[in-house]
Amino acid sequence: MKILNISRIVILILLFSNFLHPSLFAQDGLFAPKKNTPILKAPEPKNLQDAKKLFVSNYVDIARATHESSLNQAIVLEKSIKAFLRSPSKETHRLAKISWIQARFPYLQGEVFRNLGLSASDNKRKTSSLNGWPIKPGTIDYTVDDPISGIVPNSKNYPKIDKNLILQLNQDNEKVVISSGYHVIEFLLWGEDNQIDGSGDRPFADYDQSQNPLAKRRASYLMNSVELLVNELGEEVAEWKEGDNNNLLGQINKMAINDSIAFILKRVKKLSDSISSKQIDSLLAEKAKFIEQSSFSDSTHFDFLHSAAGISNLFAGAYVGLDGKLKVLGLGLIGLAEKIPETESSELRSLINSVMRNAQAFKGPFDALALEDKEDQAYIRTRAAVTALSKSLKLLSLRIDNLSKIIN
Repeated sequence: MKILNISRIVILILLFSNFLHPSLFAQDGLFAPKKNTPILKAPEPKNLQDAKKLFVSNYVDIARATHESSLNQAIVLEKSIKAFLRSPSKETHRLAKISWIQARFPYLQGEVFRNLGLSASDNKRKTSSLNGWPIKPGTIDYTVDDPISGIVPNSKNYPKIDKNLILQLNQDNEKVVISSGYHVIEFLLWGEDNQIDGSGDRPFADYDQSQNPLAKRRASYLMNSVELLVNELGEEVAEWKEGDNNNLLGQINKMAINDSIAFILKRVKKLSDSISSKQIDSLLAEKAKFIEQSSFSDSTHFDFLHSAAGISNLFAGAYVGLDGKLKVLGLGLIGLAEKIPETESSELRSLINSVMRNAQAFKGPFDALALEDKEDQAYIRTRAAVTALSKSLKLLSLRIDNLSKIIN
């Protein structure tokens, strides 16, 4: 989807997140500034124990800033959708889709802080549909195969579309139904993606009450979904607030310092393994069923890039917002490794640079992997790009595992 130059935003974020401290300068120059003079400087630990405390403290600061950014961008998305529904047009539709993509960036960078399983509310969100996929479009709205399928056209069984209905469908224990979250909103904005080289082509007229008899019901589904999204992201922000012994921050604060670091590294490893094995390798296996995460907008390459960027933020010890402003600066994993005699921090730096280089090199579209012609250049390029990313994540995962053993 060529609606904005997102690559410029991505590069800015990645450059600034590493443009901070001499110890973070990449040998290959991928993230390092041309002049070896830092603009800002992270805290300098006195010893290994001090480094451990600074690292965990900074981890919390990055987690808090990332979740706050995710919530703020979701609020921007909510406003954009309100504007679109108030006055449906090609332009307001385009702006709503841009807002959705931008709202995904900080959310994806926050994946490294999710599913930690420490608090009761976080355990509950493990089954959340916030980022649930794949969704079944036909359970929500019309599809090419069935123009009258889904909740939107079915006013007899679903006379009123509101938050209670959407939540009730999500909680149906007899069958897996993802009825809300980012990807439901994505489908309602883009529609089905039935082509390899493009995104969904839902017309703005689907929301124009003068042109479409289901526009009002469709708008209700979209608006209620984004409001639920904002509510749930607000709950995530609350997990990192001071003063609550039972939220994620409270649970981490109760841990011994070595235990908290081991826990953090375990989640980094788990996310790395998930991207490489579950989201890439499983699709490359012979006769594998093709499943794409952000299929309707055709932006799965950004999912990989920003999930990897979330890991990179922890290595650099910094978080930069979409506005290009530095939000957090502290001791990252590379800085911690420099205080561990048995660890080569330069190897960690090289590995994370390799991951980010490969993530940036993959430009999409991801659904080129669904091509039947395996000799097609689009298939060959895409397979090579995601394979390189998967391999670099596996190497990073192994090194993280070794580092965790050394620390403990």
